[in-house]
Formats: sequence, structure tokens, C-alpha cells
Amino acid sequence: MRYLVLSSFLLLLLASCSTSKLLVNKEKQSIPFWTSEWLEETKKNDFRITITTPKANITGIFMVKKIDGKWKGSIINEFGIKVLDFESSAKECKLFNVLSFINKWYIRNTLASDIQFIMEIDNPNFASGMKTTRCFSDDIVTINYKNQKELRRFSNEKIELKNIRRCLTYTFTKIAGNDTN
Repeated sequence: MRYLVLSSFLLLLLASCSTSKLLVNKEKQSIPFWTSEWLEETKKNDFRITITTPKANITGIFMVKKIDGKWKGSIINEFGIKVLDFESSAKECKLFNVLSFINKWYIRNTLASDIQFIMEIDNPNFASGMKTTRCFSDDIVTINYKNQKELRRFSNEKIELKNIRRCLTYTFTKIAGNDTN
């Protein structure tokens, strides 16, 4: 009898600590990552990008625009050489015209996954986006995905994605004065 009471108490305690999926989904919808000041669907958006690895830093420009329901864009290094083009949707991210020294399957897969995570994080059809935890504190929006990726939007016009698994950090800064379509 004593074990029955103890096991009932433990089950009650576990049930009270679990969260409802409906509650988590409502919380996620209340904290959008992208706002109209950061990303406009009808115009071209330009960002300065820095990709930091343990051995090197790569800097350039990240350009993106929504066309036919998909985010299409390019990354160009600081010398004007195109690094890659991409097309991202909730289901997949494809890379095109990839520069030869990064055109390896494992680098392509990592870059495509990270670009899709950044661009589709607010899309309700993006499966990985529904498995994230979001929080807002001190004007910083933080999105964590299985302790493998952490996406943060700071109030000082900076976005940062940390791919913890691959030791990569992407830093985006909005380029002001973007009035072109």
C-alpha cells in the first residue's frame, strides 16, 4: 500500500510538470523572430554577414528576397565574388553556383540547413521550427533547437546563429538605406 501511494504521487508530480503541446505552440506564435524592420517580403533585404569558424572568418553580403513563396538569395564575399545562391522553402533549401572550395557535400548540407533555419524559422510549415524553444529577455529574442542551434536577435541591429554542433557562428547586420526592389 505504501508503494502505491508513493507511485501515485510520483505519477501526479510528473503529469503536473509536463507541458501541453497547445501551450507551447501558442507561446511560439507570440514571439516571432523576424519583424518588418528586419525582413521585408516585398523588397530585397541586404545584410552584412560574417561566418566564423575555428580556423577562419569569412565576410560578405547576404542578399535575400521572397519570390513565389520561396526565399531566394545570394552570398557575395567582400571582393564581389559570388559564394553561392540559394532557394529556401519550409521543405528544403537548395544551393546553386557554389564556389569550388566549399562545394563539398558536408559543407553544402550544413550551409543549406543553417540558411533554411534562419529564413524559415517563423514558417509554421517548417518542421524544425516547431521543435524550438523561444524566449524573450532584455530585448533579445533567443530560439534554441535541440541544443544544436541557437538563433538570437539583438536590439542593436544584429542577428546571430550559432551552429553548436559544427562550431560555426553566423552574424548578420542589416545594411541601412535599402530602398531597391
